[in-house]
Amino acid sequence: MVHMLTSWFLALPDSMLLWLSGQPQLTASGGREMDPANQLLLSLLLKQKVLSLDDSKSVPELRTLWEGQLKPFEKASLAGVTCRDLYVTGGDQKIRVREFTPESAGEVSPALVYLHGGGFTVFDIETYQGFCEFLAKELNIKIYSVSYRLAPEHPYPAPLDDCCTAFEWVASHAGELGLDPERISIGGDSAGGNMSAALCLRLRDAGSHQPRAQLLIYPSTDLASTFPSIDEFAEGQIITRRHLEWFHSNYVSDPEQMKESYASPLLAQDHAGLPPAVIITAGFDPLRDEAQAYAEALERAGGQCEHKEMSSLGHGFIVADASKAVREANQTICSMFARVM
Repeated sequence: MVHMLTSWFLALPDSMLLWLSGQPQLTASGGREMDPANQLLLSLLLKQKVLSLDDSKSVPELRTLWEGQLKPFEKASLAGVTCRDLYVTGGDQKIRVREFTPESAGEVSPALVYLHGGGFTVFDIETYQGFCEFLAKELNIKIYSVSYRLAPEHPYPAPLDDCCTAFEWVASHAGELGLDPERISIGGDSAGGNMSAALCLRLRDAGSHQPRAQLLIYPSTDLASTFPSIDEFAEGQIITRRHLEWFHSNYVSDPEQMKESYASPLLAQDHAGLPPAVIITAGFDPLRDEAQAYAEALERAGGQCEHKEMSSLGHGFIVADASKAVREANQTICSMFARVM
């Protein structure tokens, strides 16, 4: 109900949305203008201190708080998609993986192993339930969402290890899962995009079978460096420079280790021999420039890469799909990925 009311509210005329936001049209470098509906939503979330860092709270307390702040925007389960939880054993770890199956899927289906965002530190399968259902239905494929261990309790490379274990398990069990073994892709957003790119690098370096394609949605690609977009959006967004510093230090506490290619895929010496990539960036996002730099690195290495910037949107837009601009962006993501998966 909250999602339906929010969608109706954000469909008001642009002039009214900007007036309600209490600010003139927000702009960014390159002549970018924020979508008015998302500008209003941003202003409301900032006033309510949604996803704000509170130094008085522990990491587990912040996880609980942030997940609660996002619950009012959860949608009802999408009709035509079923899900079940599977458990993958890796070493002494049992990794939960949620399978999403559209009712129109054939006996042998392509698949996407999805790694959720959250700065390596927060969120879970449930946070991304709606988006994974959407991907399953729109792409008519099975989605496998991975509940990897979180930092700082489990720092690098433990979350990445879990993601690699889950991907390789899905690939090795393609027959019993009803999957086409040659059409199993990897993808994720933000921190999940980072680990999707790192997984491809790791499998290539090991000489292992690569994913069919990689879907990287506003990925973090360089934990060790700074970029103009980080300075441009250091404050005034849901995810700020302070958030990024906190996330990165939770995941990799040693600055020297941040330079490793599996922590910062952009810093890999060689970007050749990687799967076809779809890279999505957002115009109002601190990670915008490093994600674009990764697309350029893949292209320079001779790889197949299609990059598109959603110039009027900000970081995290895929799960805040109450506005027309976000719904159209999510549809575009599916259209682009359908061409390579």
